[in-house]
Order: sequence, then C-alpha cells, then structure tokens
Amino acid sequence: MRINHNNTQPNFKSLSAISAPLSLFYNPNSTIPTALIETGVTSGRTFEAFKRGGKIEGTERLIEQGVSAVVWLWGVQTLKKCGDFIGKNIFHLNLNFDIGKDILRDPVKNNAIKKSAVGYKAVNMIASTILSTLFIGFLLPKITRYLTGLINKDEIKQKNKKPSLIKTPSLEEYKNSNKKKDIHFTSLVDNVAKLAYVLENNAPARLVATDGGVISGRCINAKNKYKKLECLFRDTASIYFYLLFMPHLVKMFNKLSKNTDINPDALIPSVEMLKSKIGENALSADEFSKLALSNTNDTQISALKNLFKDKEVIDVNEFIKVFPSHKDKALQMAQLQPIFKGEGVLTYKEAQDVLNDAFISDPKFLKKMFNKATKGLSDDKMRFVSKKKLEKIRTVLDDFLNKMIESAKKNNQKIDKNFVEKYANKTMGKNLAFYGIGVVASGFILGILIPKVQYLITKKLTKKNEFPGMDEYK
Repeated sequence: MRINHNNTQPNFKSLSAISAPLSLFYNPNSTIPTALIETGVTSGRTFEAFKRGGKIEGTERLIEQGVSAVVWLWGVQTLKKCGDFIGKNIFHLNLNFDIGKDILRDPVKNNAIKKSAVGYKAVNMIASTILSTLFIGFLLPKITRYLTGLINKDEIKQKNKKPSLIKTPSLEEYKNSNKKKDIHFTSLVDNVAKLAYVLENNAPARLVATDGGVISGRCINAKNKYKKLECLFRDTASIYFYLLFMPHLVKMFNKLSKNTDINPDALIPSVEMLKSKIGENALSADEFSKLALSNTNDTQISALKNLFKDKEVIDVNEFIKVFPSHKDKALQMAQLQPIFKGEGVLTYKEAQDVLNDAFISDPKFLKKMFNKATKGLSDDKMRFVSKKKLEKIRTVLDDFLNKMIESAKKNNQKIDKNFVEKYANKTMGKNLAFYGIGVVASGFILGILIPKVQYLITKKLTKKNEFPGMDEYK
C-alpha cells in the first residue's frame, strides 16, 4: 500500500452544484436564507390578511411586511456602507478591519489601528442598527397607514358606515400612551466594540437587535389594544422561527439520520486532500482510521496537559522545548493565526495536531480548509475569526470522518477515492434537503400558522373575525 504524502490535490468538482447554495446556510453574514423564508412569510401573511380583512388589511400587511423585510434584511448594512463612505472619504479613516478579538486574534491591536477609526466604526454600526429599527418600528407604520388609506379610499368609506366593535382611544389617551420615557445608556468601550463587531458580521444578531425596537414601535403606533396585542403576539412569536428554528430542526434531522452538519466550504478541500492521500488504494475502515484520525499516545497527551495547565494558548517555543523533534511542524501550525509581535502561539487542539501524523493534521491543509470555510477571513490579519469558530470547524471534520468510517464498517466496504466522494455527496445532499425543509417549515409557521393563531385570539376577545386596525382609517 502506497500513501501519497505530498500536497498535490485533485480538483473535487462533483459537489459544486450542491455546495454553492448550501454554503449560504453556513455563512453568518448571509441574509439569503432568511430572505427565502421572508418571501413565504410576506405571501402567507398577506393572503391571510386578505381573507380576514379584505383589501384594506391585505394592502396594509403587504406594504408593512414587504418594506419591513427589505429594511430588516439589508437596511443596517446599507446604512453602514453609507457611514463607511463618509468615514473613508471625508474623515480619511481606514475602516478595513474587524473590531472583534479573542486570545488568538486582535486585528485592532495587532495592526495598530487608530482609536478614532475604532470609535467611528463602532458608532457607525450601532447607529445604523438604531436607525433601521426606528424606521421599521416607528415611521413605517405611519407610512403604511397613509398609503393603505390612499389606495383604499372607497373601501374605507364603505367600512366606516358600519359601527365599530373595537374601541378607539381618544386623542388624549393616545398622546398619553405615547409619552416618551427616559432611556439610560451605559457605555464601555470594549463592550461597544464587541457589539459593533457582532452586528457587522452576524446577520441573525442584526435581526435580533432590531426586533425589540420594531415590536415596541408597532405596538405604540397601533391605536387600540387589540391591534397592539396582535402586533405583540405576531412579532414576539416570530423571533424564534426566523432565527433559531431552522438550525434546531437541521440539528435534529442530522442526529436522527447520523449525518454531519458540515460546512461544504470546509468539506471540499478535505475531500480533495483525502482523495490525494488515498491515491489508488482501497483501505479497510481500521486502516483509514489510523491514517486519517488522531494517533497521539498517552505519554504525549499527558505532557500536553501539563503544558496547557490553566492556559488556553502557549508560546510555540514552550512547545518546542518539550517536543524538539516537532519544531518545523509546530512553527507551521502557529501560522494558522496572525503572529503577534513576531511570537507564535498554539492552542491545545493545534498542539495535538502537531504531534499527530494523521492526514487531517497537516498545517498546510488546515490553513487551506480554514481559509475556504471562512471565506478568506482566517488568513487575513485585518479580520477576526474566533478561536471557538475555528475549533468547531476542526471538530466537525473529525465527526464527519468518524461517521464515514462507521458507514464503511456497517456496509463492509473499503474506503477508496470513490467511497469518500460518494459519502461526501450524500452528506451534502442530506444537509441541503434538511435546510430546504427548514425554509419551507419556517415559512409555513411564520406566514400561515402564526397569523391564524393571532386572528383566533382576536376573534375570542372581540367575538368577531374582523380586522382590529380598521378604526385607524376613520
């Protein structure tokens, strides 16, 4: 048996059709998965609104839901880009960096970024989020009400001839209900910077950040308690299904099917490497396991634990003193993260991989895989990728290989190039199906089920199946 130990890797293209759409679900900054859900939500809620309240409620829901979706998904980033343009062209600030930091990466400190640039970037991001929230929660309901009234003049005249079942508050009551309250902010530079980084680089976090203000604004703008209750129920109940339901559903499906929820951008370079290493060989499951996975011994693990006692990272030179024969590999592994002031460090997992002769412990491979999985961020000294995220990518690869080995044993199959590619395709196919089901299920719950429950609550309270916002058009 001859194993290829060089780094020549064949192109692996058979997953390209699957990986392109699937990778969108693993990109924290991608709004496309939520946009797919929102398309179904807007259609479903508009349909349900037409069924209950006719053209008036249907028009209001279409305008508010549609415009909200666009601003909710892309408003923060658009405003942030406008702020960046001003910062770069008027104040001449370098804003091409990330604010985030942890024990491995600190782009601001490592690149001597000016405090003025850090402050501007943080304030710009938070201000963009606040402005988007104010628009959706406070300004959009007024615009929606005006446009709906304009579009449905005749229908509103007809509706207003009928007595209203829902009490509309007096002008004085409405003013009192909208009195401004003092808001107190505590500002710590580090916390503000962390918040700004999360908002800039995580789409779900941006959406969550806007939800509180949106719900408050819509409830305040609603002119009777039943409309307020509908807004409160609908928007609060929707948060989980917009942001967390799909990942939880996919996790459950993967657990039941013994599949691995692996980022295709990490899988493709991994498969390329495995096929290159295997060559023309057909390995038993046990042979492949010894070559591909961890093979460190108990003595090495014990020495590592002593080195890392009460430490998250160690200086690479500390490691080399204990394991001098692994110097070259240790220095290569330390370059998986930007070097601070010429000093390389290793995490515990990286140190394990240095001692490990397995396929997946090659620093050159790991560097390529991390770079692909993070869209080039892990190799960019101006960008931040957390230690936790990279370790998860590495751990998930172990899980994928273990499940592949289990499959080979269960089916009494040899592991060759074709088996690796076939199993990878199967894994990706399942994940695409699971995420597809997640999009459809989320859209149904948000667009059909929640409105039905919302309308049922109003019907129970008012004894009639009518649009409670009709009084706003008197």
